[in-house]
Amino acid sequence: MSYDYDMEAVEKAVAEAREKGQERGINFEQSIDVAVNFRSKELDMSDSENRINQEVVLPNHLVPPPTICAIGDGEFAENAEAAGVDRVIAKDDIATIAEDKKARKTLAKEFDFFVSVTDAMPLVGRYLGQALGPRGKMPRPYPPQADLEPVVEQYRRTVRIRMRNTPTFHTKVGHVNMSDRKIAENIAAILNFVQRKELIQRVGSVLVKTTMGPPVEVPY
Repeated sequence: MSYDYDMEAVEKAVAEAREKGQERGINFEQSIDVAVNFRSKELDMSDSENRINQEVVLPNHLVPPPTICAIGDGEFAENAEAAGVDRVIAKDDIATIAEDKKARKTLAKEFDFFVSVTDAMPLVGRYLGQALGPRGKMPRPYPPQADLEPVVEQYRRTVRIRMRNTPTFHTKVGHVNMSDRKIAENIAAILNFVQRKELIQRVGSVLVKTTMGPPVEVPY
């Protein structure tokens, strides 16, 4: 089910946020984020079911694209490289990385998504679980012969929605190099996600902004 909103109005809000983000003479290319704020009295954050931690696939690729790390050997590693992942970690290297606490944390922060060959998952859980698990980044397992090209393609336009102790979440939906329409379509996908969670009626505000610009309200 899709939420009924004014797509032109969403696109107009994106254009306004883009314009305001450039008023300060920022000399670097900015990302564009959306924030969804729920009314605190209507969403009990002490209830773990209200703490969202899910991936949302957007209709348009993000710029720059999310980073992806693959864990595995042999055919799986070859398929991962052919699919264009940003790094491949061999199974033998998992324990080595885990020995260095800083290396574990760096790995977890450096990549947005992880995929793993099925038989490496026990090692990943044992050695990297403490670093990846709390961030919601445990890998999805795939068989050694898996075609990873569609997996990587989908991850290039995927964001992770996380909501912890406060009734709000924010996520990247675009970049100043993307058109207003494509960014608006990505925002629509986020709103549709909120609708599928049956939370749209509890939303207090939706805001879009560039990295350094002021927020602009999005109609929903």
